[in-house]
Amino acid sequence: MQLIIAEKPSVARDIARVLGVRGGGDGCIEGDGRVITWCLGHLVEFAEPDAYDAAWKPWRLASLPMLPKAFKLRPVHRSASQWRVVRALLRDRRFTEVVNACDAGREGELIFRLCVELAGARIPTKRLWISSLTEAAIREGFARLEPSSRYDALGDAARSRAEADWLVGLNATRAVTVRGRDAGGDCLFSVGRVQTPTLAMLVARDQSIRSFVPTDYWEVLGEFATAERTRFTARWTFEGQRRLGREDLARTLLERLSESVGAPHGPRVESVETKRQRVPPPMLFDLTSLQRTANARFGFAAQRTLDLAQSLYERHKVLTYPRTDSRNLPKAMHAALGATLRAVAEVPDYAAFARRLAEAPLSRSARVFDDAKVRDHHAIIPTDHRASPSSLSSDERKLYDLVVRRFLGVFYPDAEFDQTTAVVVVGAPTKRAAPKRRASGDEAAEGVLDALPAPPDRFVARGRVRVAAGWQEVAGFGDEDAPAKGAKADGDDAQPLPRLRDGEPLQGRYATEKKQTQPPRPFNDATMLGAMESAGRQVEDEALREALKERGLGTPATRASMIETLIHRGYAVREQKSLRATPLGEALVNGLPVPALASPELTGAWEERLGRVARGTETRAAFMRDIEDMVRDLVARVIAAPGIAGVASAPIAPKRRPASTARRPIAKKTAPAIATALGASTGVPCPLCMKGTLIVGRRAWGCSLWREGCAAVFPFDAGLPGAASAPKRRRRPATGATGAKRTRRKRT
Repeated sequence: MQLIIAEKPSVARDIARVLGVRGGGDGCIEGDGRVITWCLGHLVEFAEPDAYDAAWKPWRLASLPMLPKAFKLRPVHRSASQWRVVRALLRDRRFTEVVNACDAGREGELIFRLCVELAGARIPTKRLWISSLTEAAIREGFARLEPSSRYDALGDAARSRAEADWLVGLNATRAVTVRGRDAGGDCLFSVGRVQTPTLAMLVARDQSIRSFVPTDYWEVLGEFATAERTRFTARWTFEGQRRLGREDLARTLLERLSESVGAPHGPRVESVETKRQRVPPPMLFDLTSLQRTANARFGFAAQRTLDLAQSLYERHKVLTYPRTDSRNLPKAMHAALGATLRAVAEVPDYAAFARRLAEAPLSRSARVFDDAKVRDHHAIIPTDHRASPSSLSSDERKLYDLVVRRFLGVFYPDAEFDQTTAVVVVGAPTKRAAPKRRASGDEAAEGVLDALPAPPDRFVARGRVRVAAGWQEVAGFGDEDAPAKGAKADGDDAQPLPRLRDGEPLQGRYATEKKQTQPPRPFNDATMLGAMESAGRQVEDEALREALKERGLGTPATRASMIETLIHRGYAVREQKSLRATPLGEALVNGLPVPALASPELTGAWEERLGRVARGTETRAAFMRDIEDMVRDLVARVIAAPGIAGVASAPIAPKRRPASTARRPIAKKTAPAIATALGASTGVPCPLCMKGTLIVGRRAWGCSLWREGCAAVFPFDAGLPGAASAPKRRRRPATGATGAKRTRRKRT
């Protein structure tokens, strides 16, 4: 008898439908010699520190570092009922084998193996590895089940990553938080391997924006007309530079230009050059590029895009597995794409494009098919399941449309353009030293001139004309790095240029434009994802940079949730479409005593070695020994460094409070005052433990020693206990327009 464990109920139902398992069960589906159950994501997690040693429960520097000899597991509380079902099935002696049908990747491997370990199961295990949930893919996957031992190295990498995150995250969080408390602060500083470097990039961008000093500069614009009165614009340029650092330079240049009228020194065409430019189609989507494109096109947050893609994969079965970091397909998949094209052709919007591809042999381009660049899963593409647009929500249709058009377009020819550059010269040549250029803040790539060069003056005009649509024939298709809708683009290069010939005389008019250098733009979801994906550019070590090129900060599946985590913990906020660091986030990054915690180098080192563990070229034991050594050094350096006091006005990461006050309402008049003082100390001694002082929480006053176990909680409407200055409240009627029920002081 066979037991099948999926990661989610929806996937279990799909497998049951394909395999013909129709019987009901408690937390499972039974029938035909099989039982199918599910995990609800993680059912098992690592135990809290006090499960290893009671001395590890209080947050004290003396108990650090916490280095368990062996990690203990426990069920996840919120899904305990489903865990009991899975545990009972794993221990059931009826089964001769169990199939790991969790998501085919590092995290899915961890979810399954932790369940087997905690249940103490000894059933022979096989692995289902598929990239879509179509009927054909599921049938094919079960026809070629592999021994689970083939994925032992991947399981070792998954377990190592999870244990390393526990060791670094908990030890660093406690060390930094307790040192901050010793320095007079009362913030909970959460530190993590991916979270903190991501926050550091956000902080660095915000600081560069604040420190940016705008610089005025001037440009000179020329409007020229041919004898046929066809007009075009060009900008004054000197050796690639077109910015003048002073207004008087711009005025002098205008005077010099107005003196050069008519032959032989008036405006004339010096050169015209046209080059044919071929633009290949953008590559297929991985999750990060899909999230960036959806953010730029539709304003979707990264997590929203992931949720939509997951729905299209699990519920509608029209997309392949979305949590992928690959933008290529395996060569063996080429033959199967005919069915995908036929399914896409049944949707009217794509019929003409898909049928055109189906009429000729499909390209085997190495830009699309590359086995070396396909890791756990291939790029996101449509499946051979026919989509019904009416069954999709508006946002689902938008995302599906992006993926389908990207898939079709990648097999179309390059788009071709004629790029024309025309140079207009004004004035007679003279001999004069070239002016010096000075950099302008972050605009160093385009300097500012401090003096005028000798005449003649030159204006450069560019024009671009598409001569072959190629992949752009698939309408609504573009690059994920295209500016968001509404963003202003430089229109000089997009103008149609008239037919010009060398030496042709022109008529010209000139004007100056005053501008300012611009600060870096704040991060948004799209650019934050790009920065996380390309964090390797900040690392000099070649091996680490290559590892980060493959993985970056986090994985495609976790980057969106990491952004949301920073917001949830009060380290970042979303201001319209921008992401900004809060004062609390800046305090954490600026005060970290171990810079490596805020650097992508740490993640790069881990990912590079975890890759070797997954390939079996490095042992898990060696990796974990080095992680423990790093944790010992980290704790010692944090203890020796000054603590982070934090900021009184910053948002505070949510703190766990006793369940009895978790949903206690706050009076409307009290809430604004509480929000501004969150985390502040009242100076009133705690009447319960008599050691700590009362601090302001979200719904009540609590003890500053809550981490040490003091459970004092006093609701705001009960008055501040022990405060001499707190006026006694008069009893009011329980009913009436101004009446309010008096809440009895409750201690948990």
